[in-house]
Amino acid sequence: MSTLLKRSVPSLLKAAVYDGYDYGLLLTYLEGGNKVLLARQGFYIRRSEHPLYRAWRIPKHHLHHDPESLFTELKALAAIDLRETAASFIAKLDAARAQRDSAAFTWGMHLRLAPLLEGGVLASGDYHPGVVAVYKRMGGIYLSQMRAWKLASSAEVVKLNLIEELGFADEQIEVLNTVQELHSDGSLSSVRSSDGIRIGGEFPEADPAREEGEGAKDLFLASVSSIERTPWTDARIAEALQGYSLYDYQHAGVRHLLLRNSALLADDMGLGKTRQAVVAAEVQAAGRPIMVVCLLSLIINWEREILAVNPQARIARQRFDSEAQWVLVNYERLGEYLQTAGQFAVLVIDEAHRLKEPTALWTRHAFDIAAQVPNRYLLTGTPVLNREIELHTLLRLSGHAIGQMPLKAFCKQFTGSTEFRQALRAQLSDWMLRRRKDVLTQLKGKQRQTLSLAMSAEQREQYDAIYNGSESALARIGKLRILLERFKLASVLQMVQELDIEDKVIIFCEFKDSVFTLRDKCQRLGIDAVTLIGSDSFTKRQKVIDRFQNEADTRVFIGTTSAAGTGNNLTAANYVIFASLPWTPALQDQAEDRAYRNGQLRLVVVKIPMLEDTIDQQLWAMLEAKRAVAKDLVELESGQAAAAEAVARSIAVQV
Repeated sequence: MSTLLKRSVPSLLKAAVYDGYDYGLLLTYLEGGNKVLLARQGFYIRRSEHPLYRAWRIPKHHLHHDPESLFTELKALAAIDLRETAASFIAKLDAARAQRDSAAFTWGMHLRLAPLLEGGVLASGDYHPGVVAVYKRMGGIYLSQMRAWKLASSAEVVKLNLIEELGFADEQIEVLNTVQELHSDGSLSSVRSSDGIRIGGEFPEADPAREEGEGAKDLFLASVSSIERTPWTDARIAEALQGYSLYDYQHAGVRHLLLRNSALLADDMGLGKTRQAVVAAEVQAAGRPIMVVCLLSLIINWEREILAVNPQARIARQRFDSEAQWVLVNYERLGEYLQTAGQFAVLVIDEAHRLKEPTALWTRHAFDIAAQVPNRYLLTGTPVLNREIELHTLLRLSGHAIGQMPLKAFCKQFTGSTEFRQALRAQLSDWMLRRRKDVLTQLKGKQRQTLSLAMSAEQREQYDAIYNGSESALARIGKLRILLERFKLASVLQMVQELDIEDKVIIFCEFKDSVFTLRDKCQRLGIDAVTLIGSDSFTKRQKVIDRFQNEADTRVFIGTTSAAGTGNNLTAANYVIFASLPWTPALQDQAEDRAYRNGQLRLVVVKIPMLEDTIDQQLWAMLEAKRAVAKDLVELESGQAAAAEAVARSIAVQV
């Protein structure tokens, strides 16, 4: 007796994806189906290596309004009765929308960003409707003769927006090392000279002179309510804080936040801004929900701090939970909280200097959220990374009157000289509270030591070959930075070997290859080292931090400045070494203060090796000049600081 096997009836729609702009439909083959799909501007994916091989890509406007008509036309072509109904077909489309995959159609794409001499970026490359949407949202202008977009922003910000919005991989977006000049006929040419030092590793920011005009940064952002005094009194604050373990200066920091519905806590790194903000937010919220915006790598750290203050706290990580008191979210996911922002009583923004660029997508989202939350606490140890204008966006986000000034007027009144900067600082003293590490009497201090190194004849020859090459200044200096860091690794390793057995060291590099080279050399010498780079998950980050902090044999922590230089507590180290210096003094200070912070009981020694007669010296001089600008704006002399604190205790808040 033979057994008849029934063939399974296939579905018409095997799978569906949606990226917010187009659908990807994997369909059972139907004779004549291609004509139906082509009539809806469909595109068949033929490349076998594509993740959506053999799927049809259909623009959303051809499916949103009448998906049933597509089902009906395709079903009519079937030679057999397919296992599909109009309801199940539409349900699959609905499911795809609910699980949106922003990177569904970015595979194989390549984009190019070219910094322009006159300021801004020229963006070109493969077409994607989401890319166009990002460019339009950033105020881009389409240049039809070049099939490119001109954007009044930096290449770094454009790239970040594309990555966070559409899930591009870093290598899919090429940023040219050479500055381009755009001519009236639409042609481009590389600029053969540089108007200043251009550093590799991280892209330098645009020329400030080109940013001070209106237009590029005077963009529409949600209107945030003005700063107002809260009902809190000193007596009520003292009573509310009785149950919390805080240093005296931290009591003053919590008081500063509670007395205003919006304020900036700009304490030096390591003074416990997180702890102060947790206490202030919990007291102010009185059980109502609190949103914390922070770096992805710091979410675990924030969770630990909250639980240290309140072990029973209900915390949701990177998701909205109506039952949670605390919702922790990273900058890249702010757009998911626009509809629920009104439910929060307090918004805490950590590392708030990341909002200095108004054209960044997360800045716009931060404003949209801040406009719906009554209490807004901004935290940053580096409110000024490069220039005075970086304070303007933070002032605007807080609702400060100075932040409502047009950017051009702000620049004219408060930038360009020590006197102007000090005038600005005087007007911000009530909004911004900053204390230096001298409030931590247990700290033994921090010493910077610059170390001059000589190159060998062979190394000098390699350096000169690049220095005198024919490439643009920007490209040459970027290559010189890589070369100089590689030359210094032997000296860095020698410094590690000279440390006492009880010493621990953090080594900051600008390039990933150096991180892994140093790790491998340490391992060959029997020195236990851990590493941290930008692509590491936040779970891995926390594991290597805990290992370095808690295991006596793990004596070396090696990371890139961009990945390891902010937010982490690495007080087990009493030495810090820079294989290369970062682009701004604020980044350098932040990196150093991973070790020099509350909990450090030893002298912290910072070693900065520099190769003689190289661009190292130029960068050091530039960092010192930028440090002077920041000091004018945010640092008070010790006598002034004491007087200001006394005044703050004795007078009512005036906004």
